Amino acid sequence: MNTTTNGDYAGDTAQVKDHLRAAGDAAATAAKARAARAQEWARTQLGDVQDRIEAQPYKAAALALGIGLLAGILLTALARRSD
Repeated sequence: MNTTTNGDYAGDTAQVKDHLRAAGDAAATAAKARAARAQEWARTQLGDVQDRIEAQPYKAAALALGIGLLAGILLTALARRSD
């Protein structure tokens, strides 16, 4: 028969809370680090795109026009289909 009292569990509860708090802190730190890396990657990609657009503005404009036309055709087809 187990004769432990509630006082014995109080120490375990505090220890579990400390472990959970530490795990939460570690997860938050890891998430912040990943967010910082993702933000830096996005900045690099944006810079690369800007450089390509500046190097070939007519090609970039033609590509944007083509994508816009294709999107318009697809949206029009979807709108007609739903009617």
